[in-house]
Parts: sequence; structure tokens; C-alpha cells
Amino acid sequence: MCSAALCASFIWGAIGHAQTPSWRPEKTIEIIAPATPGGLHDITARSLQHVFQTRKLVEVPTIVVNKGGGGGTVGWLYVAQQQNEPHVISLSAVNLLTNHIMGTSTLYYGDFTPLAILFNEYLGLAVKADSPVASGRDMVTKLSKDPASMSIAIGTSLGNTSHLALSLAVKAAGGDVRKLKTVVFGSNGEAMTALLGGHVDAVMTSLPNLIRHVQSKAVRVIALSSPQRVGGPFSSVPTWREQGVDVLMSGWRGVIAPKGLSTAQVAYWENVFLRLSETEEWKQELAKNLWHGSQLTSRQSREFLDREYQSFYQVLSDLGMAKRIDKK
Repeated sequence: MCSAALCASFIWGAIGHAQTPSWRPEKTIEIIAPATPGGLHDITARSLQHVFQTRKLVEVPTIVVNKGGGGGTVGWLYVAQQQNEPHVISLSAVNLLTNHIMGTSTLYYGDFTPLAILFNEYLGLAVKADSPVASGRDMVTKLSKDPASMSIAIGTSLGNTSHLALSLAVKAAGGDVRKLKTVVFGSNGEAMTALLGGHVDAVMTSLPNLIRHVQSKAVRVIALSSPQRVGGPFSSVPTWREQGVDVLMSGWRGVIAPKGLSTAQVAYWENVFLRLSETEEWKQELAKNLWHGSQLTSRQSREFLDREYQSFYQVLSDLGMAKRIDKK
């Protein structure tokens, strides 16, 4: 089942305090945001930079470098070309794996050194406040009988976490995921506008995109992809599992570096991200964005990516979207 291992790793995969590292950086650190300014990668990279500098977690200057394009591929290609370079790190995300599985990129996660998994961001299925759909279970039961009977909006692209979470829920109810009426919009904002305008029946998106619409009572969130209930404006919303639908899904964010780092260099970065997770500034960033923090070692992160790759391959195969490229 996709992402079952993900949630267990995220929530309970803590590491102990690292020893003082024997390697330290000697020049400016580049934090690669594999996206244009303003998006989640950019926001996360600048949050890291802020805490690195405020708490002096890194002894040298840091800069954020935006390299958008290709669903993250442009930025990750730059990182892959910096082999053995410990002064370059980058945000990573689900599409580092799914791009490879779908054949839209030849970059494989094995081309990098995983350093950490920072947080996960859960998804909500929302309908307009006056929708006759009462629950997530009601919706997937209907879709299992007639997959095209309702239109569900997602932002940016097929094969992303919103699309996969929807597909997993319908598959769990016995429906044909290839016949779903999934409507793709250029952004999550456009998808939400379509829902509010009555042009689609529901939207699947990450929780931060839903907060103000839930607070204004314009929409109702009827299911969460989290392992347990989420607080704040979503405290009364049941998870898929509470509704008898075995679905867990997260849009996680991690950190990778070029391939070829030494053991001492990896240990340095593990120590930095452990200390980051303990700062009040980072905890505030997590709370503000409804991110659920985690910390895995480099080895644990690699094992996590191994499991995720297999899970995503399975669901994308169900959707007829897997074109697995030979691994390097």
C-alpha cells in the first residue's frame, strides 16, 4: 500500500544526537530550490537558510539558488552534476521519484546522496459547503460504481500526490482508477476557484491550500490522507482510514546532496538537520504551514526512498502511467 511505510518513518524515525563532525564546510553553501521563486520549494529553502543563519547551524554563508523547470528536473540535474561537492544541497520531493517512474526524467534518486527527510504535508479531499456528498467514504463508494460520475480537480499535473491519493482511495473501494474524471489545473489556486465556482465536484489538495476556505465555511473537507487527525481547522475531519479506506499519502520534502560525499561530510549534514529539528524557529515554520516534522539519517532516508519508489511505481502502474527507466 503506497506510503504506509512513509508515515511510520516520518513520525517515528528520529535519530540520536550526532557527535561533533570531523569535516566542516570551507566555502558558501548553495541551497538549491528546484523551482521558481514563491513556490513551496522556494519557501522551504529560504526557511532553512533563515534558521541556518539565525542559529548559526552552518559556519559559512548560505545562498538560495532557484533553478526552476521540468517539475524540479532542472534543479536536480544541476545537483547531480556537482558530484563529490558537499557545499551544494537541494530540496527533494515526491516528483524526484515519480518523474523517473513516468519517464519524464532520466534522473534517479540513486544519483544523489540523501541527507534528511524534513517533513510531510498531508492532503484533504474537499467539496463545496452545500454539496450533497457527506463523507469521503460516500464519494469513493459512488466513484467505485461510476468513476466518471464526479469531477475532481487537482493542481499542476497528473501523477502528483493529489492524483495518487485520489486514485488510492478509489482503488481501495474497488473502482477503476483509469476511468476517473480528474481535471488538471495550472495551480492549486485555479483548482480551488473551479470548485468554488461549481465547475467541478471536489478538489484534492494539500491542507495549507484549504485553510482559509474552511475557515470561511465555503468548503467542507471530507477526508484526510494523514495517519491520524490533524489539529486546527481540520480537527473534526476524519482520516481516510477512519472511514474504512486504507489510504495514507503525503507530499514530503527532503534534502539531497550530490553523489560521492564522504562519511564525514554526510555526518556533518546529519548533525545540522538534527539540530535544525530542535530549534524553535523550525518548529514554528512547521506549525505555521501545517507541516509534520521528521528527521531521518542519510541511511534511513535512502531506505525510505527505496520503499517509496516501489510504492509509487505500483500505483502509477495501476494508472497506466509507469514507464520505468533502467536504473543506473
